[in-house]
Amino acid sequence: MISNEHPETFERLPFDPTLAARVAQAHARLSAASTMRVTSAAGTDLTVRLAGAVTAGSTGVTAGPGSIAHWPGGLVLAFPAPGTVAGTVVLAPGDLNLTFKRYLERPVTLTIIDDHITEIAGDGVDADLFRSYLSAFAAAEGDRAAYACSHVGWGLNHQARWDQLELYDKRDVNGTEARAFAGGFLYSTGANEVAGRFTAGHFDLPMRRCTITLDGDVVVRAGELVVEAVPPMS
Repeated sequence: MISNEHPETFERLPFDPTLAARVAQAHARLSAASTMRVTSAAGTDLTVRLAGAVTAGSTGVTAGPGSIAHWPGGLVLAFPAPGTVAGTVVLAPGDLNLTFKRYLERPVTLTIIDDHITEIAGDGVDADLFRSYLSAFAAAEGDRAAYACSHVGWGLNHQARWDQLELYDKRDVNGTEARAFAGGFLYSTGANEVAGRFTAGHFDLPMRRCTITLDGDVVVRAGELVVEAVPPMS
């Protein structure tokens, strides 16, 4: 599945024969863990209990008939079970709001209790847009599902760039690359079938410079992947 990406992206992200093995390794670690914790110097401190979560790895290449893949790949994800996500997410300047295809210019602080965003703090237009968008879905659908956690994960694709949105008109890209850049943490709101929540409202929020641990073991340190057993294509 190629989601409205500019043809130049094909030239910048050629097939990496090492990516599938690295995604498999990361997915194995994620699926075996009981707790993910995400922190950052900006103030993020999020805990995700992984019991009952559904996990997946995206390599960008299908596994055979009946399977699908999103290109470009290089991402591992968990769809948490209900009642397992809590803490604080601080979206810092330079983090991405892919719904608006926009880089944040002012911090936005999200307080998360029992899977749901309960407070959106920030005094800039980024926070205003965030509040306005989510409140519209909550009003239309009559529930809070748009405020809930959809999925969390991190990127493994060393060829993907966090800054690529600046190079194209919004109509020419869909930001799939930004979901997969190496060391990026992805926090997403909205529908989560595992938790029994459904909504049309959705944010994908790739974040930089986060530290991610699984049961206390660091897999990403301040936005940099720890040493991988399979080195990326040079």
